Amino acid sequence: MPNRKANTFGFKSVLLALCVHAVIALAVGVNIIFEQVLEPDSKSNAAKPIQARAVSEAEINRELESNRRKKEQEELKIIEQKKQLEQLLSKQMEAEKQLAIIESRRKAEEDRRHEAEQARLEREKDLQDLEETNKQQQDQLAAIEKEQSLLESTISALERQRLERLEQEKQERELAEQRRKLQKQQEAEELRKLQQEKDKLESELKQLEKQRREHEKSEEQKQQLAAQQLREQEQQKALAAEQERKEKEAQKQAAMEERKQKERAEKERKRKAVESARQAKLAAQESERKKQQRQREAKLKREEEARQREVAQEQRRTKAISEFSKFIPAIRNKVEDKWTVLEVAEQLKTTVLVKIDKSGEVTSVTVTNSSGSDEFDRSVTIAVRKASPLPIPSSAEFYNYIKEFQFSFSNPSS
Repeated sequence: MPNRKANTFGFKSVLLALCVHAVIALAVGVNIIFEQVLEPDSKSNAAKPIQARAVSEAEINRELESNRRKKEQEELKIIEQKKQLEQLLSKQMEAEKQLAIIESRRKAEEDRRHEAEQARLEREKDLQDLEETNKQQQDQLAAIEKEQSLLESTISALERQRLERLEQEKQERELAEQRRKLQKQQEAEELRKLQQEKDKLESELKQLEKQRREHEKSEEQKQQLAAQQLREQEQQKALAAEQERKEKEAQKQAAMEERKQKERAEKERKRKAVESARQAKLAAQESERKKQQRQREAKLKREEEARQREVAQEQRRTKAISEFSKFIPAIRNKVEDKWTVLEVAEQLKTTVLVKIDKSGEVTSVTVTNSSGSDEFDRSVTIAVRKASPLPIPSSAEFYNYIKEFQFSFSNPSS
């Protein structure tokens, strides 16, 4: 179709150029004729010798009148020639304007074709970019799935570590509790033994005192007082030693408890820090996972919408083809009514590509599979053009699917 338009445009340009040259040649010819008309009189006037003869006044008047009429006729001829020349110049200017308009149209057509070519190249580039983008997106999706798998395995490992750490801390707490219980039992046992020793000592002292009272009733009061003071000093020493031991034990217990509290506080602080870092990391990973999940869902949604559009388009195309197939017999009958079949001995078959507008008017007929006979191919294309407009479905939504189609025509074999 574009080649046909270009050929028509070239033919018109050549024809217009020929017209312009013809007008210019005609103007030059008129100018030459005009000069030839004027020059004979001047040459004749210059060439004629002067003859002196006696003439009357009436003859002079007649001659003057004749010359005046000739001069008026010549002036009329000159005016008429000037008018013709002006008309020729006007036609030439009009032709030049038409030529300029045609030239501008040609340039516009060339620009339009150039823009169409650029748009086609850009579309091809966009398609290549789209394919590259799809490939990159698929690679990114595979990488994301791999990262998600690694992330899930990392989360599982961290969760197992956390459970193991919690179990270990639980065992440590239980062990510390058992140690505290054991230490309390040991302290209670030591206190009980000390109390038993004290009770035994007091019992022995009482027994000795009783024996002393029984066997030494005769001792003097001073010895009794000295013995009593000695007993009291021993008791005080024993009590002081017991008190000192208890104080040391209490200090040792307090120091041990303080150290354990510090250790527990430090462990709790480290655990909280680790847990906080883990929670932050898990939150970041969860946020990234949700973001990637949203991106994947959005991508899947876009792909699903595109697939649905393709399915809908394919359904419309199928429906259009199905509807158009109902009109094929009518189209074939109408074309065959306009077809003058050539009588040849051999079997010929021609396939043509037919393009139509929305009203069914044939805009182009191109032979796509020739029969080998130019005359037979030409008869088919002429028949299709004569059959225009062709019967087509009335629904406008089908036009994009049936605006061009192929038809094959065969002659009956002799």
